[in-house]
Amino acid sequence: ILTWAFFGIVENWSLTNQEKAKLLGWDYAKKRSVIDAMKRKEKAIDVDDDKIQRMIEVVNIHKNLRILYPHDKKLAYQWVKQVREVFNQHCALDIMLEDGLFGITAIRKYLDHARTA
Repeated sequence: ILTWAFFGIVENWSLTNQEKAKLLGWDYAKKRSVIDAMKRKEKAIDVDDDKIQRMIEVVNIHKNLRILYPHDKKLAYQWVKQVREVFNQHCALDIMLEDGLFGITAIRKYLDHARTA
């Protein structure tokens, strides 16, 4: 279920296959068949703590965005690609892709704070 939730979210974020793979710490060219099978719900993620943690963080980012923007799904889904001054003129997706699990976790923590502030 986690695998399918992850792919549903990144589809709504309109990510490329390469971006989806990189969020999981993979190179799409090398893992294409596995990723495509997971997108088609034919395969779940293997037991791999790093990949599972990445997926959990993405689900939590999505949860935070839906809480912050309850009446605007479009804004919640576009948020990760919007350039922001707080991220030094980068978007959240840039940080997540560049810094891997550390960056994904940093964005989740930022949104946790924004949601509870």
